[in-house]
Amino acid sequence: MLSEHSLPDELISEILTPALKVSEETFCNTDSVSPFAKFSESTSAYLLVCKSWLRVATPLLYNVVIVRSKAQAKALSIALSGNKQLGLFIKKLRVEGGFGTPMHAVFKCSPNISDLFLSFDIFSSDNTSGLCKGLPLINPTRLILWTSSRKTLENKMLLQLLQSLADAIAKWDNLRIFDCPFTSNGRLAQKIVPPLVKAKRLDTLTIQSSFCLSWAYSQFKDCPLKAIHIRRPVSTAERRLLIPSKDPDLMALLKFSDRPRDIWDAPAERPELPLIIPSLDPAFVPLNMAPNAVKDHIWTRVIEFAMLLAADHSRTPSSDEVAPRLGLLMVSKLFYRIGRPLFHEHIAFRVPNQTNKFARILVQSPVIGRYVRSINLGYAIYHYNSDVVQNGSSSLTSILSQASALVRFGDYLATSYIPAICWDAFAAMAKCSGRTLRECSVNIWTEEEEKGVHSATIFDNLTALRILNWDSENIYTDIESADVEGLSSLEELRSTTASASFLDLLCHLQLKCIQRVEFSDAHSSIKEFLVTHGSKLTELELAFPHLGRLKSTNIFDLCSNLYSITFFEYEDEDEDESVECPPSVQHLYSSQAVHPLTKITFKMYWYKEKKQVIAAWDAFFSRFKPECFPNLHDLEVTCCSWPTSEREIAKSCWVRWSEFLRPRGIALTDKLGMKWRPRLKVK
Repeated sequence: MLSEHSLPDELISEILTPALKVSEETFCNTDSVSPFAKFSESTSAYLLVCKSWLRVATPLLYNVVIVRSKAQAKALSIALSGNKQLGLFIKKLRVEGGFGTPMHAVFKCSPNISDLFLSFDIFSSDNTSGLCKGLPLINPTRLILWTSSRKTLENKMLLQLLQSLADAIAKWDNLRIFDCPFTSNGRLAQKIVPPLVKAKRLDTLTIQSSFCLSWAYSQFKDCPLKAIHIRRPVSTAERRLLIPSKDPDLMALLKFSDRPRDIWDAPAERPELPLIIPSLDPAFVPLNMAPNAVKDHIWTRVIEFAMLLAADHSRTPSSDEVAPRLGLLMVSKLFYRIGRPLFHEHIAFRVPNQTNKFARILVQSPVIGRYVRSINLGYAIYHYNSDVVQNGSSSLTSILSQASALVRFGDYLATSYIPAICWDAFAAMAKCSGRTLRECSVNIWTEEEEKGVHSATIFDNLTALRILNWDSENIYTDIESADVEGLSSLEELRSTTASASFLDLLCHLQLKCIQRVEFSDAHSSIKEFLVTHGSKLTELELAFPHLGRLKSTNIFDLCSNLYSITFFEYEDEDEDESVECPPSVQHLYSSQAVHPLTKITFKMYWYKEKKQVIAAWDAFFSRFKPECFPNLHDLEVTCCSWPTSEREIAKSCWVRWSEFLRPRGIALTDKLGMKWRPRLKVK
């Protein structure tokens, strides 16, 4: 093993630079949310790896410094005051607030600052005295100012900063580049622009968009400008309208940001095809001498790759992906023979007419039905109970009665919608491909205000089904006649709408493999289902009203092996208001500790204006007893939005709840799984 001294400092620097470097674009970013509002591990952790990394990485870390809170400003001032060498490394400084007197020490110890970023989002509670005293101590080459798009703040602290900055600009003889946040002669612009123009040193100006170009040029035309950069991308069509031909001087100064082409741009030139060296033998045929079995196997893999079939078997391809595949079948008879089954593996019907055409093809060539592995109905997603679905129902029934090797119907994971089909089509699919069908997403379409009555024995055919996304109010008879071994492979059930008889059928079946269940319908009674199958479940998702309907029975007493449970807010069209979070704490407690549970998720909307909602959550967390869930690590709230500034952090209820749960070993996370990372605090 190499010791830490085996690598020279130059090589370690090359390794660490990409991890510690702050890009120019990020440093200059003026979006409403700072790009440095992150919740990941600080890059300063690299310095703790070993002494050699500390020695090499320290200059890299201090090259660009970002200050976003009072605590960071204080910590930085202490570090710089304690080690004068650190301040010499600072070339770029971004200050996103006032942050008090420590900023004076930061400027005092950092004489080599060439790029300065200042924010004008200064509130009356901020303290800009350190900034005001520190600005005369530096002499930057570039000044970047930022103010949010909301109403300009006006307070004593901001006015002090404006005056100090205006005085400092007059003395900064190195200042050549200005990133202007102003679009008109507002109060801020009237304070900052005159000293910049009076100094006549600026040679590079950056403005936010083309809309303020005329104003900006009229203000800074007396400066020796060499370039005007427009930060927001400008299309080719906008450029033609923007630049008057009578002002060639202005046209020569403009520098545009790159942007994606729009419909008004000229067609892009096609890239040149790669040079293919001509074959030395024009009559050469690849694999010509190989056995037929080997040849077919290799060409099958090649065509699979060319048709993008090997990349992802979990979804149905789009029509744009399917169209180029047809050309492969026309290359040769060999490609046609091998590619034809592959071409028909994944079928996507975007309109009913495509369903009718494919049904006619199967009449002429029934063998194609054996090639089909997945079918997706794009047109049946948005037209429940309509003529659009009914138009293709007979053809779809015919297709599903011949697709004997079908593996997946519907593409729920890709679209989050369930295609609507008639009962005859579903029955035909169950009978024909029940032994191969693994994933099925269906909404059983019926006439309005009419519910079909069917035999429950149809589910006996679905012996291979693993995932079922179900939406149907059909009523089932002969439940006792249904084989208890039916749906024996079912692992995951998502029920959007289900009749009471369907739930009775599920209770009748053994469902030996069931693990994950989602009940989206808050009106159905699921207690008997949980009594029968709850002990098998590892993941459960249900609406809040279901907890109340269990009454004295606790959800975790019925489902003692859950490692993840999700509750979602249910909005009832018949009610004036939805059933809001949080649930009653009593509904979450079991008679004994629930050891398997590691995650609880709340899917809900957020009502910022409703103080009673925040008060209810405060009460919920104050009564929450983590000891009932010894292995609970994550509590996810999908509407959680972490604050991005020091001011927002101080007011955020999410931070308050996160800090309440953290000592108990539980992380509060947002829908992306991002948890709050504690910030430095001023003692």
